[in-house]
Amino acid sequence: MPAAARAATRDTGATHRTHLAVEGVSHAFPDRRVLSDITFAAAPGDRIGLIGENGTGKSTLLRILAGELRPDRGTVFLPGSVGLLAQELPHPPGATLAAVLDEAQRAQLDGLAAIAALGERLAAHPEDPATAEAYAEALEAAERTDAWSAEAQRGEMLSGLGLGGISPQRAVGELSGGQRLRLALAALLLRAPHTLLLDEPSNHLDDASAAYLEGVLAGWPGIVIVASHDRALLDAVTTRILDLDPLPVPASVLADAAGAADAADAGGTEGTEGTEGTDHAAAAPPARPAHAGYETASTDDTGSGLGARMWGLGYSAARSARQAELERWRQRYAAELAERERLIHEIEVGAREVNRKHESKSEAKITRKFYADKDARVTARRARNARVRLDALERERVRRPPEPLRFGGFAGGGADAVRAPGPGAAPGTAAPLLRAEAVAVPGRLRETTLTIPPGHRLMLTGPNGAGKSTLLAILAGELRPHRGAVHRGAAAEAVRIGYLPQEVGFADPSLTAAAVFRTAVGEERADEVPLGSTGLLARRDLDRPVGALSVGQRRRLALAALVADPPPLLLLDEPSNHLSLTLVEELEAALGTFPGALVIATHDRWLRARWRGDVLALEPPG
Repeated sequence: MPAAARAATRDTGATHRTHLAVEGVSHAFPDRRVLSDITFAAAPGDRIGLIGENGTGKSTLLRILAGELRPDRGTVFLPGSVGLLAQELPHPPGATLAAVLDEAQRAQLDGLAAIAALGERLAAHPEDPATAEAYAEALEAAERTDAWSAEAQRGEMLSGLGLGGISPQRAVGELSGGQRLRLALAALLLRAPHTLLLDEPSNHLDDASAAYLEGVLAGWPGIVIVASHDRALLDAVTTRILDLDPLPVPASVLADAAGAADAADAGGTEGTEGTEGTDHAAAAPPARPAHAGYETASTDDTGSGLGARMWGLGYSAARSARQAELERWRQRYAAELAERERLIHEIEVGAREVNRKHESKSEAKITRKFYADKDARVTARRARNARVRLDALERERVRRPPEPLRFGGFAGGGADAVRAPGPGAAPGTAAPLLRAEAVAVPGRLRETTLTIPPGHRLMLTGPNGAGKSTLLAILAGELRPHRGAVHRGAAAEAVRIGYLPQEVGFADPSLTAAAVFRTAVGEERADEVPLGSTGLLARRDLDRPVGALSVGQRRRLALAALVADPPPLLLLDEPSNHLSLTLVEELEAALGTFPGALVIATHDRWLRARWRGDVLALEPPG
């Protein structure tokens, strides 16, 4: 067990409580509700992963648990000390790395200093009982805090998190953003609170540092609650998953509940608990007219619609269990839809039979009318029974499973990726889509040469600062190299390239998302593949100005343009950033079937571990 994990036993606070308890926590911001009646408990050794669509309240819940934010309702009981990973160090820029770590290990360092001072006093006054007693107590405290290994813990932590080569006297203000985050993580782990609250702790960690962090968290004797998009971290560490999935909205506000509002006014009731982006909770839908638009049901909910839930499983197992439950929900909904259509048919047939006129003047006609009336009565009885069953079905049916934001894929993408061989090409080969010859940028990218033929798949890897983003920008034509050249397509025709940078900007922030999309793909293509059909933006956001969209929404808008009009060559820089876990998985599945060429740079360890193409490892410039 790493020293930092062993040290976590030292600070349990004055309380005798060992379990964390969250009871009925709800919270709302002025424009939206993010948490509704969250209840769970955690014991020492529990490592809970927080997942959910962007904006479902993961960071908010961590702040509430840390005591930084007071919930609107509910209570939190903490077992001893708690520590939240700060995204910004609470230290002035002039503070040194050593000073930050000294503060984190204050209890241990003060204990060692007290032992040294009391030892000198005891040597000078060996007969003083008070000094002897104080010295014994200081020794016991040092044992509890594992003070003797403080220096070893610090060295191991700095080395494990990739900070070992930095001078202890280096000022915080001189560190990069990634180094400051790693220093904040090191300080928190060295402080070793009983309950660790971590918000995206693996951001800016390389593979070795992420693996070290996984080892520390897996052996943490207290409680760990981690919100992360890092599936590899979640899979390696978590024992349970808390999915902050938005609750489904009431049937009265869904498009598939036509007439429900009128029925509700006649005596139905609806829930009032809120969800992300709504102010409603699940409620049994009231009865509605038999011919409401059930089969055209739709909803703009995000997530699975299952509601916030604690899965008593690790990440992969919880994900499989949720998918299975969703599939059962969809199957039940489909079965009820088919049953409803059958019942409506019986009712309509019965209505026609009852309304049919029979006029008879002869004995034969009278006989035929007798049997016709008998059949009509049977048919009418069946229709009445069908209506009773339909009414029961309408009262008890499950709501339509919500369609989450989902990646629409590259349907028909890359159709123009296969080109005829160019001049000088070997028989049976196609002309390269792109060729970079000895491109370099001093201080940012070493000299690099590569060729991308049609359908090629290439992943760029390397540590931070190796030039992955720089190379992609050069290949996309967004940045001119200081040396070398890039050739795109055959001499007679430049290849069309799709580029997703890490930071997406738009020239006119007042334009709506729909307008930006139409400009990007053209009117004809936008009519063929509307923005709403890509599943990357909620319908409520289509008419919002792009300047009002979040960073993640702007990236998804740019990705939607690539989905709607896929080019023969895609350049993707950290495509999983700002995407929910569900969207990332669907993006990966779509990329797996994309017939065009793909060059991708990513820190996503899950994606990299499953990559089936070529890899180009870049080295940092000298």
